[in-house]
Amino acid sequence: MVAPLLEKELFWLRRNWRAVAVVFLLAPALFGVATAGFDRTVPQDVPVAVAPADDTVTEDELQAVAGLARTVSAPRQFDSPAAATTALHRERVYGVLTVGHGLYESGANVTLSLAVDGGMVTYVEPSRAVTGTLRERAGVFPSTVTVERRVVGAERTLPEFLFATGLVYLLAVYAFTYVPYHLARERRVFDRVRVESSLWALLAAKAALFAALGAAAVASMGLAGAALGYRVTLLDPAALGVLGLVGTALVAVSLGVSFLTRFSVAGRFVNVALLGAVVAFSNPVYPTGFFSAVRRAIAGWSPVYHATVVVRAVALKGLSPRLFTDRLLLLGGVALVALCWLAGAVVLYERRGRDG
Repeated sequence: MVAPLLEKELFWLRRNWRAVAVVFLLAPALFGVATAGFDRTVPQDVPVAVAPADDTVTEDELQAVAGLARTVSAPRQFDSPAAATTALHRERVYGVLTVGHGLYESGANVTLSLAVDGGMVTYVEPSRAVTGTLRERAGVFPSTVTVERRVVGAERTLPEFLFATGLVYLLAVYAFTYVPYHLARERRVFDRVRVESSLWALLAAKAALFAALGAAAVASMGLAGAALGYRVTLLDPAALGVLGLVGTALVAVSLGVSFLTRFSVAGRFVNVALLGAVVAFSNPVYPTGFFSAVRRAIAGWSPVYHATVVVRAVALKGLSPRLFTDRLLLLGGVALVALCWLAGAVVLYERRGRDG
């Protein structure tokens, strides 16, 4: 008979509705939202700085070049090449277009120079197309315009770039999958731990354990990179500090979800969904201008994106962490908020345990 079997399935659905909602409602919705990031195939919104070569360049000349660049990028005007270069290092822009004087003078020779960072490997090749387009359209000026492209900083290979970028996402995988799973397996001893000690002591011990394991993972990856000849310094103190902050924040978020859902299957699916969102919306590989406005906005709010930028700058490009003071403060604040979230989840878990 079908009716009793359907009744059994409905009973199962009532008992597991949270997990079902995550798998069959939340996950498809997140996938649908993620597709909004791919609404164009040509990167026409990559931020590029437009700066004067010297004080003789006029505002009209800057705006004219910005108009040319707007067809293949999102130009942003800067007062000096130095300010534009700082923005390039901070990945606020991905190219610096320096404008020479004399665009509207017949017979003058003017150079437009597009500088790109050799460490931002995924934009080095697209910048050739940008240069080619500018070269084709520079004929609108009465002067003779030469468009050149140059690479600043050491050029890196794609494997080196991905190596430096991927470590943050490896930590995210650990944070949202293995760490909650490990703690869920020990849930049965929580009552005894609360009698003999406290959950806080248990979490402190786990923090020490996973901090050591995380350091071992970074060291292992660093040794692998050295064996492969990669020019990436993962063991730089600033890079390690950023990895520690982002790892702390991600683990605190995932464990907070686990405690709030009492280590249920639904909580595990929520953590997997969060991991998918982190990977999909934090733009780990390509410049933010390669994606839609929605995805660029989300990346701008993602601490994982900012952590990736800092690790890439320090470990891959050898830049000073002082360029990223604001982002370091942001990551510290996010880690603090995440720890508060975890503390609140643990308090609620213990209160429910006493009430239940």
